[in-house]
Amino acid sequence: MFPDQQILNTSSKKSTAQDIYQHVASDSLLVESIFSAISDNKSLSLFNIIAIMSSSHAFDVGHSNGEILISRLNLTRKQYYTRINQLRDAGLITRKRTRFVLTSLGRVVYETQKTICVAIQNRWKLEAIDSIQTSPLANRMPTEDRQKLINTLLGDCDKIRDILLCHCEAEKMIMC
Repeated sequence: MFPDQQILNTSSKKSTAQDIYQHVASDSLLVESIFSAISDNKSLSLFNIIAIMSSSHAFDVGHSNGEILISRLNLTRKQYYTRINQLRDAGLITRKRTRFVLTSLGRVVYETQKTICVAIQNRWKLEAIDSIQTSPLANRMPTEDRQKLINTLLGDCDKIRDILLCHCEAEKMIMC
C-alpha cells in the first residue's frame, strides 16, 4: 500500500483534503530529490560506486579516492562535490568517518535500481508478455494461464516475476 493510500485507509480522525495533499506533496518532493540526485550517468555511477564500495573496508571514498573518482568519472571537483551533496541531501548516502556509505534508504534505492536493470535485461520477455496480454485472446485467457506464462518466461527473474504475479493477483481480485 502506498503512503497516500495508507493515510486514507488508516486515519482514525478525519483527514482534510489539505492534510492529504500536504503529505502527498512532501513525499513527492522526496521522491523527486532522489530521482534528481541519480538522474544523470555520472551521478548514478558515483552512487553505484559508493554502494558497491561502502561495504568494503579496503576502499575509502574520502579524500584521495575522491580524487580518483573525480578523475575516473571525468568530473571537476565542483561537479563531484555537488553530486555528493545531492546524494546526501536526498538521504541516500552519509559520511562514516572518512568514507561515504549508503543509508538504509540508499540501500533500498540501490536494490530497486538493480531490479530495474534486471527488467531492462529481460525487456524482450516483458514485451512478449505485454503483447500477449493486449491481444484479443487475452480477455479469454484465464488468470492461471497468464500466471503460467509469466512463470515460464520469467522463471529465473524472481523479483520481476513476483511483481507481475502480484499484479495478476490484484486483477483476479478486481474481477471477482
